[in-house]
Amino acid sequence: MVIITTYQGDQRSFHHHWCPLIYKHQECEFRISGKFVYPKDLKNIKVNSVDESDGPILKCPIDKIPTYRAMIELQKKPKNWIGTWLQIGEDWFYDVG
Repeated sequence: MVIITTYQGDQRSFHHHWCPLIYKHQECEFRISGKFVYPKDLKNIKVNSVDESDGPILKCPIDKIPTYRAMIELQKKPKNWIGTWLQIGEDWFYDVG
């Protein structure tokens, strides 16, 4: 599983919302574009990476945080699936914008 997003905004908000998700879901690769500070012990985060990976791939805005249910739905998708948070179901994302 891969989640792609672009960092923009508040560093504190990123640490508060995204870091726990990234730590919790070690099975998922998080590709984040932009310039930001993150814990270096996160092995499942790729910064400014363009390499291809096995899917499914979810493209998600930085202000839409996947809930547990969204992560389960993403796991159910076929490996070749590429989609947006709206295709998973917008009710399964926290809006922190």
